[in-house]
Amino acid sequence: SKAASERASERAVRAASIGRAYVVSVASLRITSSASMRAVVGQRSKLWPLLLPSALLHSSAVSGLNTCNFQAKSARTSISMSKQEVQVIDSHLHVWSDGQTPFPWTVEPPDELRTTATTDAYVKSAMAAGITGALVVQPANHKFDHSYVSAALNAHPGFLKGMCLANPTLSVEQAVADLQHLHSQGYCAVRFNPYLFPRPDGMDSDVGRALYAKAGELGMPVGVMAFSGLPAQMPAICALLKHAPQTTLIIDHMGFFRQPATGGLIADAAENDEGAWKMLLELAEYPQVFIKVSALFRLSSELPPHLDLQPRLKQLLQTYGANRLMWGSDFPFSTLGGNTPTSCGMEYAQTVELLGFWSMQELDPTALKQLMGGTAAKIFGFVEPVDA
Repeated sequence: SKAASERASERAVRAASIGRAYVVSVASLRITSSASMRAVVGQRSKLWPLLLPSALLHSSAVSGLNTCNFQAKSARTSISMSKQEVQVIDSHLHVWSDGQTPFPWTVEPPDELRTTATTDAYVKSAMAAGITGALVVQPANHKFDHSYVSAALNAHPGFLKGMCLANPTLSVEQAVADLQHLHSQGYCAVRFNPYLFPRPDGMDSDVGRALYAKAGELGMPVGVMAFSGLPAQMPAICALLKHAPQTTLIIDHMGFFRQPATGGLIADAAENDEGAWKMLLELAEYPQVFIKVSALFRLSSELPPHLDLQPRLKQLLQTYGANRLMWGSDFPFSTLGGNTPTSCGMEYAQTVELLGFWSMQELDPTALKQLMGGTAAKIFGFVEPVDA
């Protein structure tokens, strides 16, 4: 329809957030482009709070700044780019129900997210942020019950795609059959939660190997959530990579190299595991391995825009290349800045804009397009932006 076409056109313009102009006023300081924004990104302690929720302006994390009278907004400017060129795809987010019938929770979410992580809530935020596609990862709240996420995919075909959760608690035959069934229901990828697999072999168990090989046969990339750190999972990961090299493997959240990974842990409240980081870089020797540059609030020792992660991204770009990296928000936890509320919480649109504050030679426009949507489009089968 004409209305749908107009909405899609408007969203395509908004989706060019990675190249759009910014208008930021701080007293007499006015910055009008992302390039000039990056030129003064060293003043992030003054600039970034402009994009934080107003409630945080009174927190200790930004004390001394709340007396300034400033306003920030994104300027909607026409950009001569095709829809495919402005794809902005969120490769990692969760949605869940409000807990009521017919979609009860298996595990209750944080109190702050009991009603704010529904499909409708996410889609509304995504439209406002210019997102053109998103991969919904089956949440722990519904565990192996995929009915809520399936309803979301059916309600927004093309715009939302799904990563199901492998069920290694079943027999090998049943687990493989369950994966085939979910694939037939439209899921394009599968998540391996290592902590659900039988010990002592974990993901390298009989059921893990069977599921991993079947995922490759079905063309379903496997995402690994090593929440407690990559080192403990590396033997199984390497074994699976050799067992079924045709299967695409995705490492979530840059391998969770910062521990604990609950998010929003500033300065020495958490520790960077450099050994784990080295392991992540070494996995680049396997061409079927991809990395999610996602959940940055879990990986940074600084407040947004998390500029301490720039050297990490630079290494990933040099080692993997932009065509093996994909951005993801980890919504709705990104709105809290962690598993519980922290000073790193951001509105969804701010999470989408965050990399626009980073500056490095390797993150040129071509690389940024790959990171913000191109890689995910190829891996998960997103095509031209569609109306949600």
